[in-house]
Amino acid sequence: MNQDFSKRIAIIVRRDIEPWQVTNTIAHIAAKVGRAVPDFETGDFFKTKDGFNIPRNTQYPIVVFQTEGITKIRNLLIKIQAEGLPYLAYIREMIDYTSDEELLNAVQQKNEEEIEYLGIGTFGDNEVLRLLTKKLSLWK
Repeated sequence: MNQDFSKRIAIIVRRDIEPWQVTNTIAHIAAKVGRAVPDFETGDFFKTKDGFNIPRNTQYPIVVFQTEGITKIRNLLIKIQAEGLPYLAYIREMIDYTSDEELLNAVQQKNEEEIEYLGIGTFGDNEVLRLLTKKLSLWK
């Protein structure tokens, strides 16, 4: 299978959170969004000269952006939902609670505007995601 450069995975993370929270957020978003991507890989393995198998990575680019604060991520989430794209909005409670039952209970006690978004990730057409992320900076 040939690589498909017409689509990408975009991950947007708040710059103002702790470094361990950044990596946790990116990891969970990449895992969740990756599961939603059809034809994620271009094959099973790359094979070295001496026959050693190295598993292939995704065929799609993954671009990580940074932003400050919750408002920009929340506004982006609304636009991603309107586009009907697969996504994961990673929230503070996903770090604070270890069980889904605790997480569910905590989220059900809040209105949406009280949710603290740490990051969001999505998969879709390059042009759509370029428009949605054009004002964001790449993670540095």
